[in-house]
Amino acid sequence: MKQDFRVRQVLGEGGNMKIPFYARYRLGEEKEAVVSCLDKGLDTDGEFSKRAMEQLRKEYPDSFGMLTSSCSVALETALILCGLEHGDEVIVPSYNFPSAANGVLRAGGTPVFCDIDPKTQNISVSDMALKINGRTKAVVLVHYAGVACSMEPLLAVAKEAGLKVIEDGAQGIGAFYHGVPLGAMGDFGCVSFHYTKNISCGEGGLLLCRSEEDYKRGRCYRVHGTNRDAFFQGECDRYTWVCPGSSTAMSELCAALLSSQLSCLEEITRIRKERLEDYLAAFWKVEREGYAKRMGIPEYASPNGHIFYLRFANGILRQRIQALLLEKGVDVKTHYVPLHLSPVGRKLGYGAGDCPESEACGETLLRFPIHTKLTVDQVWEIAKIVEKGCAVS
Repeated sequence: MKQDFRVRQVLGEGGNMKIPFYARYRLGEEKEAVVSCLDKGLDTDGEFSKRAMEQLRKEYPDSFGMLTSSCSVALETALILCGLEHGDEVIVPSYNFPSAANGVLRAGGTPVFCDIDPKTQNISVSDMALKINGRTKAVVLVHYAGVACSMEPLLAVAKEAGLKVIEDGAQGIGAFYHGVPLGAMGDFGCVSFHYTKNISCGEGGLLLCRSEEDYKRGRCYRVHGTNRDAFFQGECDRYTWVCPGSSTAMSELCAALLSSQLSCLEEITRIRKERLEDYLAAFWKVEREGYAKRMGIPEYASPNGHIFYLRFANGILRQRIQALLLEKGVDVKTHYVPLHLSPVGRKLGYGAGDCPESEACGETLLRFPIHTKLTVDQVWEIAKIVEKGCAVS
């Protein structure tokens, strides 16, 4: 990790790179939407929030959804709706952003870290099954890189154990499992519209609920635990505090940006999937020579081109290729420090060797630029740099 830090210190991370890591899809209508929003008002669940939800219902027709201020908030809300009590455990993949683990702690539970499948970097169903005990109440899975988890066996294990299933589909909009959108198969699904995601409004999220009852409880929670919805629907003459809650709704300005972005979801996904296919073709030689493995895409998964990554043969080679690419003006990035090796994870009693596949992934995975402004020629240029850098070894 120290060497990675020095690489970033010397060569920068982003900035004026020739090929940037992120490039948000921008529309002329976005500015018009924001100005219109300012003119019409900033009420919670206003015109643009309603418009965005209408668009999202077309993407998730079998789920009940609500906009949130972030995907992290959506995860926290889902965990609260699971009714966790002190001592309850929730299984979370270690190779992961800390949002879900934070949500477990905030809801009063204990995160239990499990390992990943090295082919997809998604949750290992077999290791998950080993972590289930009488205190386990839920499992949070992550569709890493917009590639679906192996849902049928996972759902079967969860059903047998009586567990709630929360899909962390932060990276998953526009991606599918056997034709079903990611986030729509568990008890809850969470989607991100953060700056770095395929569809972005700067910051924002979506909470999907399988049951209408959970949806109604979630709607109450997101407006300070009040029956505000019932009031606006004419079901009561005043609204009041009816359950513990918070303020988690998406701002109307973010909703205006989101609605504009959602109108181009199909186009954005098409372009990113094309670049993903270009990467897979461009790096076949690197994989054949044994320097790295390309990201795995099972037959059941229809990805959205959110991430392209390689898993290098070892950490030293990854660091050398990372430094070379940054030097050439290509912004590449590693990803998570496994949660069980983090300072908080260690305080929870975890240490080296507890999730070996997550540890190996943390040392060898490198992410490459992928966005709508990236060209096929740039993909092959990047691949040639990597090929030459690997051959030097």
